[in-house]
Amino acid sequence: MENKGPRVADYFVLAGLTDSSTPLEQEIHFDDVCHKTAKPKPPITDLAVVMRSLGEEVPPGYTCVESTPSGLSADLNNGSLMAPQIFLCYRRGRDKPPLTDLGVLHEWKERLKQGCHIIQTTPSGRPANISSTSSQRIYVTYRRATESQTYAALAVTDICVIIPGKGETPPHTFCKVDKNLNSSMVR
Repeated sequence: MENKGPRVADYFVLAGLTDSSTPLEQEIHFDDVCHKTAKPKPPITDLAVVMRSLGEEVPPGYTCVESTPSGLSADLNNGSLMAPQIFLCYRRGRDKPPLTDLGVLHEWKERLKQGCHIIQTTPSGRPANISSTSSQRIYVTYRRATESQTYAALAVTDICVIIPGKGETPPHTFCKVDKNLNSSMVR
């Protein structure tokens, strides 16, 4: 007997990491008009904050988020006068549990959430305060999957910086960290 009622779904997809790299390393072929081939990227496992205008380089093995989705500079101090150019960098891998969450901590008005870590220094040892003023400290935070949940947890697989004041919005499937990095600026 066939059910003629409304359907909720015809298919479902389970997304996550597996304990074997073999399935994720295989190419996925889509039968769409463009005949695109996609290869999943390893999850993000490490973050760094670099001050490019002070001569800091992107650490080996890391990728720097240099531009926003519309091509603007992804400088975390974008628009701030006399502040160093600060960029977020990330490293992908399978050598440690992936990151599961990113955040921003305004140190003067909130506390660090349980299980989160702060990026306190740049790779060269400078304070990783991303605020354009010295009186207010703003830090990038992250949460990492535990060893027991490594393959069952959702992982951070891509990062972008947006500038809402220029009309940018997060790309499709991105989760927005709803914190202003320039909270000390008058707008």
